[in-house]
Amino acid sequence: MIYGRGLGPARNEVHIAALVAQARHSGVVRHVGAGRNIWSTVHVEDLADLYLLALEGSTAGTFYFAENGEESLVGLAAAIAEALGLDGPEPWNIEAAGAFWGPAFTGGALASNSRVRATRARDILDILGWKPRHGSVTEWIATDLTP
Repeated sequence: MIYGRGLGPARNEVHIAALVAQARHSGVVRHVGAGRNIWSTVHVEDLADLYLLALEGSTAGTFYFAENGEESLVGLAAAIAEALGLDGPEPWNIEAAGAFWGPAFTGGALASNSRVRATRARDILDILGWKPRHGSVTEWIATDLTP
């Protein structure tokens, strides 16, 4: 999951924006099911740095995963609740969540895992000099999410 504010026309991260929209709509931050699903995360500016370094110093056709940590959905929801001063997080069954967000987005994103390890990228990017500048996704939510 890429988080942070982008510089283009679609500036918001999709997953966090969806959780925030639902929370603002209902006044309660919710997550799908138990919220134990986990996503690898990376800040958009750190990812941009990595792209530049890889384009300048990597072999064409090389494939890398990028991540700077991971977080559970319940952890994201708890951070959002605190940042917005709202109740929650509360579990939400997949049918109710699907009625709000749509079944494809709910099942394919908010109720799924997306875990990668940037082992290969870290090995080569140590040579290229990639060092993430941003903290965790929950730190970003605490400091940069607009109430």
